[in-house]
Amino acid sequence: MYVPHERRSLLLSLLERRGYLRTAGVAHELGVTEETVRNDFIALQQQNLLRRVHGGARYMPPTGSDDDAVRMESQFIRLILSHVPENTCIYADDTPLLRHALAQLDRGSCSLLTPSLRMADALRAPALTQSITLPGGVLDKQTRLILAEGGALDFMHAHRPDLALLCPAVAASPQSIAYEHALQAEWAHAACQTAKQIVLILRPEITINGAGHRIPCTPHFLIAPSDIPSSFLTAPHELIPVVTIQDIREARQM
Repeated sequence: MYVPHERRSLLLSLLERRGYLRTAGVAHELGVTEETVRNDFIALQQQNLLRRVHGGARYMPPTGSDDDAVRMESQFIRLILSHVPENTCIYADDTPLLRHALAQLDRGSCSLLTPSLRMADALRAPALTQSITLPGGVLDKQTRLILAEGGALDFMHAHRPDLALLCPAVAASPQSIAYEHALQAEWAHAACQTAKQIVLILRPEITINGAGHRIPCTPHFLIAPSDIPSSFLTAPHELIPVVTIQDIREARQM
């Protein structure tokens, strides 16, 4: 029996060889339900790895090796945006990935809470209609984050984000993450304490150890490459794997 990310890698391998898969046929072949295969196809289509058609899916060839980083970032962005409902108040870490993702958000009813002037500046394009709320306070020149009057937690309690998008530099364990700077950790901790839902994004270059400024975090969703440590697969969250080119190559040999 395959776990979801293994099964999806195998589906991609089969698609690469055959070009087309019927939902019913591959469900019988793998010993799972058709609904399971349809859900896998939906998840992989969101990552731009296949195209769903009536009764099955067609293969989308991967880009060349020079574009693999762009392809992976595209998968991350698609998965992040798929977890942002309409009418959502969002807190997001100030990272290039999340700035790029939120710049593509087309839900004008969403709003953003951020202590980052850099994030606010990146999203000020006229076509973007979300409201952006910055705290009052002193700007920390090292992190370019605002040290809020009254503290980050008071600001978050006052505005109550629906969703926290966290993209830390370090993952200490399935229940804790860490940041390079204390102010980054303070804002992320405040978001964890007040947000109704937490999406944790672990990039391929993530460091898995206990270094940095560590905070507790129990995410609802984890978006990460499928080769993260096995301990993260047993934590109480839903894993949304980003399927890599290496996954496809390894699945081809199964």
